[in-house]
Amino acid sequence: MNEPLPILRASTTREAGLDASTLRRRTRLHGPGRLVRAGPNAFVDGAAWDAAGPRQRYVTRVYARLGRLGGRATASHASAAAVHGLPSLGGWSIPVHATVPESMYRARTAELVLHTRPVSDTERTRAGDLAITTIPRTVIDIAMTDDLRTGVVVADSALRRGIRRDDLWRALHPSARGRARAAQVVELADGRSGSPAESLARVVFRELGLPVPVLQQEFVIGGRRSAVDFWFPDEGVIVEIDGRAKYTQERYLGGRDQTEVFIDEKRRHARLLTVPGVRTVLRVEWRELFDLDALALRFRAAGLPCAVRPVRSARHPATTPMR
Repeated sequence: MNEPLPILRASTTREAGLDASTLRRRTRLHGPGRLVRAGPNAFVDGAAWDAAGPRQRYVTRVYARLGRLGGRATASHASAAAVHGLPSLGGWSIPVHATVPESMYRARTAELVLHTRPVSDTERTRAGDLAITTIPRTVIDIAMTDDLRTGVVVADSALRRGIRRDDLWRALHPSARGRARAAQVVELADGRSGSPAESLARVVFRELGLPVPVLQQEFVIGGRRSAVDFWFPDEGVIVEIDGRAKYTQERYLGGRDQTEVFIDEKRRHARLLTVPGVRTVLRVEWRELFDLDALALRFRAAGLPCAVRPVRSARHPATTPMR
């Protein structure tokens, strides 16, 4: 579970002389003691807020907002995904989502979206003082309310973490609104996708009308095993999804500097081209997955059959990298 930053509330700090007015005044400071408003009557240390990443800031907003709604509110949809550590396709500059009884429902605001589909005891868990939907319920909620790209990205991540496909099916109520789209997400979900970018790529390939690729195909070259992201055997094409993380994050660097990683990738690329049946290796960057027309031209040039008019699954352009 992802933890929030420590939250200050006037109701719990009044004995120390920190009433609501004092806390609000401190949000106008520009140095030590500065606070940031994270929700109604909820504040966090400014320096800690500045040092936090986008997900932790959002998780803090979830805790701050739902603490105000009371025990009958359950963090759900993208808010539950953030706490569980599931990915977001569009970043974390989004409203807080909660599922509440119909009697608590009110109109959506820029900061809060309420849902009313009942949450059973088996679909609810706790993260500290916060009630949140379980991972299967969270995946299905997102699949029913968001687009196919987002649903598959989240569902793939859940399967990679050990959630079973049957768990997802059980979370999908037969009469739930949006069931058809959610069922499509569950059918397409595949835990072998190694990252959110690869999950997104699979949906994009489908939109482009490409053949279904082999995921994580292993080739043995000179005694070395190399697994590729996508292999199209009939066309002899390997597609690798490139992102900056490969060249900047320590878990990928493995003690190497960026230059060494770049050289190793070029050598690996050259080795793959020696495999019988491999005609070409395409490297696709994250940003290219959002320009289907340009991507289709690249794929056609490589010999991959693409639809003339791609079927776009996204409801709106998503340009913010996942975190």
